[in-house]
Amino acid sequence: MDDHRMRVIGLMSGTSLDGVDAAIIETDGEQIFALGKSVTVPFSADTDFKAVMEAAIEWQFIGPQPNIFSKAEKDIHAAHIEAVKALGAARVNIDLIGFHGQTVLHRPAVGGRNGETLQLGDGAVLARQFGVPCAYDFRSDDVAAGGQGAPLAPIYHKALCDYSGLTGRIAVVNIGGVSNVTLIDADAPLIATDCGPGNGPLDSLVQKNTGRSYDKDGALSIAGIPNFDIIDQWLKRDFFMRQVPRSADRYDFDVLADLNGVPAEDACATLCSFTAQAIARDLKTFNPQTIIVCGGGRLNQAIMGMLAVHCTGGAVVSAEAVGWDGDALEAQAFAYLAVRTLRGLPISFPGTTGASKPMKGGKIARIL
Repeated sequence: MDDHRMRVIGLMSGTSLDGVDAAIIETDGEQIFALGKSVTVPFSADTDFKAVMEAAIEWQFIGPQPNIFSKAEKDIHAAHIEAVKALGAARVNIDLIGFHGQTVLHRPAVGGRNGETLQLGDGAVLARQFGVPCAYDFRSDDVAAGGQGAPLAPIYHKALCDYSGLTGRIAVVNIGGVSNVTLIDADAPLIATDCGPGNGPLDSLVQKNTGRSYDKDGALSIAGIPNFDIIDQWLKRDFFMRQVPRSADRYDFDVLADLNGVPAEDACATLCSFTAQAIARDLKTFNPQTIIVCGGGRLNQAIMGMLAVHCTGGAVVSAEAVGWDGDALEAQAFAYLAVRTLRGLPISFPGTTGASKPMKGGKIARIL
């Protein structure tokens, strides 16, 4: 066996705020050897992320952290511990855990000013719980060095394409709370960027109007008609004027006030089209032959249909169409990045975060 080959659990709780994805992979941080089991564990209903996010937006990295963060972090630890247990870690020989934590505020570098980012979660808690080292806090070093701190999955996307034998100009699109894309073209330098909104605004609208957590299968969105005049105005916002690579927070696209009085179906369709058009703008520059969609957005038929309409240069397919697990991919990525962190390999690059050089990142909590 390769000296660096490890069996790793990756954990991801994204900006959709719906729970923890956990996955096992075998890797040396360069090559993928095997993809294992994955699970999703919802957050406790007692975790008031709406209040946490409101506190974070008001805080803006000024002064002491809001007290509510401490309670939320305990809930976040509990959910992640439950996710690791659900994978059967006690019955599987695990060498390492990759723990992304929960992003509560992300302010990217803009106009020569370094950004700031905060993911709640202490890797030492998981290391003590399971008796193996835990890699965490993956974004801070890149942000401190002037990078965007996101997206971080591109190097894993490249390894996954190699593992699956995929060739040609490939775009991997992740649609979570925010959408991002990685362009892979053989051995050319990776290019990646956050594109714009993902499911975040749509989920918020559906929760507000129906009490449901999301638009299942895109049923509401399919029934509506997009308002392209509103979308054109949204696409003129500052975020879309920035050079790539750029990064975003879910709340950078807080556009729901512009939809007051719009029928729910039309409002949902408008948000889906906003997501699809924002992605298509970046993909037009990249000109991929194949567009692989992962994350929750791939399950929304309205978003997938609109992507196919607006992305005229390449075939739009779901992650499952190429043999990937679209729900587990982000968790797998942080398992992969955990090994790179442990080995001192770079996890972000000039073309993916705008950092001036390939950047190492992450911290390792070890068992003493």
